[in-house]
Amino acid sequence: MSPRENSPCALLKSRAKALLIVAAAAVSPWTSARAQAIFTTAPQEIFGLAPSGGGPSLAPLPNSTSASAIDPRATPTPAREPREPIRHLTNNIQGYRLSGEIGSSEWPIYVTEAQARRKLQFKLGYVSAVSVMPEASTLTLTINDEVIGQTPIKAVQSVRTVTFDVPEGLLRPGFNSVRLSAEQRHRVDCSLEATYELWTQIDPTQTGLLLPESDTGVDNLADLGALLPDEQGALPIRAVMPEKAKPDDIERVLRAVQLISIVGRFEQPVVDTGPLADGRYGVNLLVGAAPSLEKDVKFDFLRSVDRPRAFVLPATAERRATIVVTGVDAAQVDEAMKQFLVATAPKGSDAGLRAAAAFPGVRMQGGQRVKLSEIGVQSQEFTGRLFRAAFNIIMPPDFYAADYGRAYLHLAGGYAGGLNSRAQIVMNVNDRTAVSLSLLRSSGEVFKESPLPLPLGFLRPGLNRIEIEAHVPTDRDASCDPLSAIHASKRFLLLDSTEIELPPVARVARMPDLAVTATGGFPYADSATRPRLYLPSLDRKSVGAAATVVAHLAVAAARPIDFQIATSPPSQGPTLAVAPFSSFEPALLEKLGLPVRAFQNAWKRKTDARAAAKDDAGLSDRESAARNLMVLQNNFPMACHPPKRQSDYRRASAGVDDMPVGATAPARDLFAEWDEKVSHESRWSNFVKWVERAAHWGKSKFTDAATWVKSELDDKLNEALASPQSLLAIGQNILGESSEDVWTVVTSPTADTLVESVGCMVDPRVSRQIAGRMSVLDMSRARVDVAPVADARFVMTQPFSVGNARLIAAGWLSLHATLYVLAALSIAFLLAAATRWFVRHVGRKT
Repeated sequence: MSPRENSPCALLKSRAKALLIVAAAAVSPWTSARAQAIFTTAPQEIFGLAPSGGGPSLAPLPNSTSASAIDPRATPTPAREPREPIRHLTNNIQGYRLSGEIGSSEWPIYVTEAQARRKLQFKLGYVSAVSVMPEASTLTLTINDEVIGQTPIKAVQSVRTVTFDVPEGLLRPGFNSVRLSAEQRHRVDCSLEATYELWTQIDPTQTGLLLPESDTGVDNLADLGALLPDEQGALPIRAVMPEKAKPDDIERVLRAVQLISIVGRFEQPVVDTGPLADGRYGVNLLVGAAPSLEKDVKFDFLRSVDRPRAFVLPATAERRATIVVTGVDAAQVDEAMKQFLVATAPKGSDAGLRAAAAFPGVRMQGGQRVKLSEIGVQSQEFTGRLFRAAFNIIMPPDFYAADYGRAYLHLAGGYAGGLNSRAQIVMNVNDRTAVSLSLLRSSGEVFKESPLPLPLGFLRPGLNRIEIEAHVPTDRDASCDPLSAIHASKRFLLLDSTEIELPPVARVARMPDLAVTATGGFPYADSATRPRLYLPSLDRKSVGAAATVVAHLAVAAARPIDFQIATSPPSQGPTLAVAPFSSFEPALLEKLGLPVRAFQNAWKRKTDARAAAKDDAGLSDRESAARNLMVLQNNFPMACHPPKRQSDYRRASAGVDDMPVGATAPARDLFAEWDEKVSHESRWSNFVKWVERAAHWGKSKFTDAATWVKSELDDKLNEALASPQSLLAIGQNILGESSEDVWTVVTSPTADTLVESVGCMVDPRVSRQIAGRMSVLDMSRARVDVAPVADARFVMTQPFSVGNARLIAAGWLSLHATLYVLAALSIAFLLAAATRWFVRHVGRKT
C-alpha cells in the first residue's frame, strides 16, 4: 500500500465507504443472501487490508456456484465441475477484465464443422468488485452479433458461473465472434472517480464453449484454430525431439510452431520439449524423418511412410491432439511442411472473420481510414456517467513516432442535454491522454463526423490501444440516488460509423528498441539476410524457451521468421540469443549492455527454478483457494507466479498499482510511477550529456568527471534492475558496423527459470511492457522494469523517396525542438539579410 492509503484519513474513508456498501446491500431488494455473505466476509476483505501475520483469509472458498440468468436459455450450472472439456478463450492484451461503467471484449473462437452442427453451451465464470450494484449491472454474452443471454452481476466473494444454451445453427465452421459486455453501476457513489472502482473479472478457467466428451476435436490441418487453449488462454505446444537434436531438426520445429500459432490466431503459444503429453488442451508436435521419429514414439504408421505427409492425430485419453510432419528423409519433411498452407485462408461467420482480423489488433500502414465497425466496436447508447470504448491498432515496426502529423478520429454519435461543465470526450492512447473535446451545448448535440486530432507522437511501433472516453456528468448526480440508475435516461451515443484516419507516416526504424522487437518482430521479420538464432546449448529446456520466444515474435509480425540455428556467436546479421546466464560469455553480455556483475550477484543463489518462481509448498487448501481468488481480483497473469500468501501478494500488487485491491487506477497514476522510477535517472542523464559536451569542447579536466558520474548512474540503475526477484533479462544492442547487426539476448539464472519466465513474458499483458535497451521481468509482480535507450541508431527499411525523407526530417526536428528553433531563426536571419542586400540595389536613391 502507498503511504497515502495508510493515512488515518484514507483508512477512515475506506471504512466509511465499506459500511455504506454493506448498508445498501442490507436494504436492497436483493437483500438477505447478499447481506449475509458480506457480513461473513473477513473484515480485511471488506476494508482492503491484508490479514495480519500472512494468515489465510476467512472468505469462503471460491468454488463455482450456479447463477440464474435473465435470458430463459440460461441454465444453472451444477455444483460439481462438468465432465465436458471447455474451449477456453484465448488470452489478449486486455486480459479478462471488464472495467468501469461499461466495458466489453471480443474474442475469435474457432469451431470445427462437427462442433458447429452440435447443440453446444457456453459457460461463463466471473467475480466482481464489492461496489457493483447488481440491480443495475448486467453481464451480456453475444455470439456472432446475436445476444445469447444476460445475467445480473452479483459475485463478490467467490466465482459465480452461469451456462447459456447456444442456438442451433448460430455457430459456423471456422472463426466465430464471442463478445462479453458489462454494464455496471456503483452502489453508493455517483462521482466520475467512483467509476474506476467498478470491475468484473472473467475467470478464464471456467469460461468457454462446453464441448461433449465424445468430441474428437481437430482431425485435419485446416482446423488448427480449433486446438484447445489451456485454462490461462495459452496454447501449450509439446515438441517431441530426440535427446541430441540437430540444428536442422530444430529449425523445422520452429517453422511448424510459428505456423500453428499464426494460422490458429493464438497470441500466447508456450512451447516445451519432451515425450508425448497427455490431456485435451494444447498439441503435440512431431517433425522429422519417419526413421528418426520411430526412435522416440511408437506409432506403427511411421513404418509405412513413403512420401511427404502432414496430418493430425485426434486427441485420446492418453495424449493430446498430435500434429505429425514427416517423410522418408529431410527433403520430404521440408516438402510436407508446405501442407500447412492449406489452413492459411480463414473461414467462419462474418463477425468471426472480423474478430479474427482484428485480433490482436488491426494492422495499419498509413494513408487509410478504418471504420470502428470493422474493428468490432458496436453502436451503443449509454445511461451512466463515464462511457468507454476501446480498440487496438498495430503500427508498422518501422513507424517513426513523432509529432510531424496528426491522425483523426472522425466521431459519429451525440450527447443529451443537461450535462454540466465537466462534460467532455477524451481519447487515451496507450494509457496517456492524447486529446479532449468539451461538450459545450447545454441542449445536447448529434454529429456524424466530429474530428478529434491525434498527434502521431502518441502512437508507437507495434501494438497500440486507443480508448474513447465520454465524461457525461449532470448536476443531478450530486444528489446521488443509486437506485435511479436502474431507469436512467440515455446520455451518450457512439455510432460504429466512427472512423479513424491515419495519414502517411514516416518509415524508418530505430535500434536498439526492445518494444519494436516485442510487438513487431523487428528486425528479424524484415531482415534482408536470414536471421540467426544463437543457442550456446541445445538442451531441451533452452530449445523450448527459444521456440516460445520465436513463436511470440512470429505472432507479433503476423508471418513466420526463417531463423537459422547457430551454436557459436555469429559475426554479422540480426541475431536472437536465448540461453541460461551461465551459457553466455560475460564479454558478449557486456557488449549488449547487460550488467554482468550485478546479475551474477543477484542470481548466484538461483539454482532451483521451481523453488524460486513457483513455490506452492506449504499452502493449505484454503490459502490456495484464497490466492487464486486474489489472482482474479487483481487481473494477474496466470503464467506468472504471485507470492504464496495474500499478505505477500498485497505487498507485491501495491508495488505494481499502488492502490487497494479491486480498484482500477486512472491513467494519470502511471505518471507517479514513472516519475519515481525513471525521471531521476533521466534528469541526471541530461546533466551527464551536458558535461560530456563541455568536455568535448576542450575542457579535458571534465572528461573524467563526466565518465565517473555516468558510470555511477549506470551502476545504480543496473543494481535496481538486477534484483533477486527478477528472473528474466532481455538486452539489445548493435554489435557491428552495419545497422543490421542487431543482437537481442534473452537470459535467466538457470534453464528451469528460463522456461518458467519466458512463459510469463509472452503473456500479452506482460510482453507489451518490454521496451528500451534492457528489460527485466519480475514474475511475482508480472512487471517489466526498463532501462531506456540513450542513443538509438536509424535503420533504413524503405527505398529512398522524397516524401518519406521529408516526413523523417519533420519527425526528427519535432523531437529536437531546440535545433528546430535555431534552424528557423537562422533561415529567418538569412532571408532578412538577403532581402536587405537585394533592396539596396533596387529603386531610386535619394
